[in-house]
Amino acid sequence: MLSFEEGFIESQQLNQRLLQTIRLVGEYKGKQELFKQQAPQVLGTWRQAAVIQSTESSNRIEGITVPLERIKKLVTEKTTPRDRSEQEIAGYRDVLTTIHTNYTHIPFSTGFILSEKLGLKPRPSRTALVSIKCKE
Repeated sequence: MLSFEEGFIESQQLNQRLLQTIRLVGEYKGKQELFKQQAPQVLGTWRQAAVIQSTESSNRIEGITVPLERIKKLVTEKTTPRDRSEQEIAGYRDVLTTIHTNYTHIPFSTGFILSEKLGLKPRPSRTALVSIKCKE
């Protein structure tokens, strides 16, 4: 791919629309910082809702279904897992917690993500798929 060649990015021309988009990203980042300072409890509530929805959806994709009320209790650590499905939910919660609390220190690489440092135990089929995609 050309985009990985040395100097390719630097040689690209920036059009007016892209420059406006970059400016807006900076503007919204400033608004986000202000919102974080003025309404941290709202952001905390939104974050908790996003974690619950992410947990439910990601596990459903894997064929793990647990009632929403149980997921909420498991994610907020107000109960302990009763069965294997709930253990999967709790494991996903633990990985998300690790990512959210340590994101500045986590290197973004396939090897790290597939390692057990995040508490993940990669399935052979997933590992093979990621390896194939990375080689392309």
